[in-house]
Amino acid sequence: MRFRNYDNNWGSLLVYIVILVSMSGLALYFQDDRSKGEHVVSAEREWVKSNTFFDTQHDSGVLSIRYFYLEADEKSGDAILIKSPEGKTMMIDTGMVATGQQLKESLDRLNINRIDLAIATHPHHDHIGGYETLLKEKEVSVLMMPNLTHSTNTYKNFINVIGEEQINVRYLHAGDQFYLGDDITVEVLNPGVEELGPKTDRTTAEINNLALVLKVTYKERSFLFTSDIYKKQEKKLIKLYGKRLKADFLHAPHHGDKTSSTNKFIATVQPEYTVISSNILQSKRIVERYKRNGSQVFSTSWNRHLLIQSNGVDIEVYPELRPK
Repeated sequence: MRFRNYDNNWGSLLVYIVILVSMSGLALYFQDDRSKGEHVVSAEREWVKSNTFFDTQHDSGVLSIRYFYLEADEKSGDAILIKSPEGKTMMIDTGMVATGQQLKESLDRLNINRIDLAIATHPHHDHIGGYETLLKEKEVSVLMMPNLTHSTNTYKNFINVIGEEQINVRYLHAGDQFYLGDDITVEVLNPGVEELGPKTDRTTAEINNLALVLKVTYKERSFLFTSDIYKKQEKKLIKLYGKRLKADFLHAPHHGDKTSSTNKFIATVQPEYTVISSNILQSKRIVERYKRNGSQVFSTSWNRHLLIQSNGVDIEVYPELRPK
């Protein structure tokens, strides 16, 4: 746009700019209104919702999924809170020991004092670490995890706290199914029961591939949480489940690292939305791979806290910061 025609009339120029800005805002408002049935989130709605991440008054009657941004100098891991329409809560992993207090304070702001289902997807420190704090500070109804052991101090402390707090533990494996509230079904797709057992010399890759993979279904919408599985396990799951892996929402495996997220896996899941849970972006190439496959990508590394809500038909994603 050229402004030289207005060089001698600054008043007109100012009026013209004001009109343009007003029209832009109006266009954005109507774009947002039209997009509700198309699962498109406008910049204005993202900005408005970012102010209410910790405001739970909008949670009633919808499925809410919150990804917590945990500040750390290293990869801080996963921490995800799922709340059913009637208020039942499920925590999937809790980040590192060092970020446990951050997570506890965030849950305090959300007035979460009870966790109905606490999930530990596998025994790595960036997934179970925060439970050292939460199991002491919050009421936990049941802790669910695969029957995997580890030799680290983080895991040993985790097990000690479970005993001290007398937490009820349930071991999960592929084929199990449970519910969060009345309308949310959770299916366990990984690991297979034959792969589990008390063994402490597993490699990092072996433990990651034995992490829980959960498919959450609420009415017409499905959400796939893949923890830290690698390409090898993605291939195995495709062979085992095929089209059953299809989901509207995908938690990118292994924090969006290049160890995972093959084109075939993405094409099988066909996610409309993908979230990369990592305070430090692991791979730009993986981000672009999801985008090329038609998925809208969010990451805690650039969006910070993320709120995802669904009424069972529509899905809306509200980042704390606008996408880059």
